[in-house]
Amino acid sequence: MSLYASGIIRIISDPTLKSFDSGTQVANFAGGISEGKDKNGNWINNAMDIEVWGKSAEVIVDKLKKGDSIMVTGNIKRQDWEDKKTGDKRSKHVLAVSRFEFLPRANNTSDEPAF
Repeated sequence: MSLYASGIIRIISDPTLKSFDSGTQVANFAGGISEGKDKNGNWINNAMDIEVWGKSAEVIVDKLKKGDSIMVTGNIKRQDWEDKKTGDKRSKHVLAVSRFEFLPRANNTSDEPAF
């Protein structure tokens, strides 16, 4: 079963590019999703690790930087591993982007946080 997601994310860490011996490339970065305000008027922010594979990875690294926003579609997958120091089992969710669209840059004049 796959869980698909679409939405606008703000890039909160500069994308990095990793190349494998096979020639495949992957771009990784953290993306933030603002969910509006809570009952106390504070912004609710969530962050997720994002990965983009193939030629799109190179485009992401060349064209985008921390603070930019993009529209993405992809599937959410879970990564599991064991902590080498403690032996504890760890996991996180990663959005594997299959499609993205550049959004125009705008001056942030709202009171919304920039992550």
